[in-house]
Amino acid sequence: MSALASSPRHGDWPDHDGEPADVDAALVSAFRTGDVVAFETLYRDHHRYVEMLARRIIIDPHRAEDITQEAFLRLARQLLSHDGEIRVRAWLHRTTTNLAIDEHRRLRTMQHYQEQASPAEELQRALEGYHEGHPERAAERREIRLLIVRVIEHLPERYRRILALRELEGMDYPHIAARMGLSISAVESLLFRARRRFTEVYDEFAEEPLRIPRRRRRRELPPAV
Repeated sequence: MSALASSPRHGDWPDHDGEPADVDAALVSAFRTGDVVAFETLYRDHHRYVEMLARRIIIDPHRAEDITQEAFLRLARQLLSHDGEIRVRAWLHRTTTNLAIDEHRRLRTMQHYQEQASPAEELQRALEGYHEGHPERAAERREIRLLIVRVIEHLPERYRRILALRELEGMDYPHIAARMGLSISAVESLLFRARRRFTEVYDEFAEEPLRIPRRRRRRELPPAV
């Protein structure tokens, strides 16, 4: 979107004093006939409104700007693919609100998931809690290690890589982003999907919900009569 609005030519579309809806209709008509500057004018006229609307729901200004850009991209596609009348401000309001709400829900889901211990961390702690000297516990350790290997082998390459960087090497998000050539938000999203897929595959192989293995309790003998 910045490419569309980075070099406005104000002389082509002079200041407009008419009704906003009439001005928008004229700009929409011009854009549909190939006048890109008309869309740049729409962008300038409505950008601040759309950005402030997004920031009412998404506090992060960078994510709010991403939503703003996406809303205008969708507007451009809508105008070029449909010839009907459109109320630009109302359309942008509805689209921006929906995008922001979806992003808010996604962030809440990711935050909730990240606040929990990752499945790899839970399994690692479980393994560390086992005592090597006990034959039964050693066998369980080997079984869990083999299961982890099987799970990892069935994950896509990108999932394996990001889990290794985060869970094994302990990298923070900025360093992972630099290593993988991603944005921080893309790292968060990819790690979320990788952890979720790890859990799903583990559950499939283990045939039971993922949980930290616990010591088996000895069967109590009935009291002597």
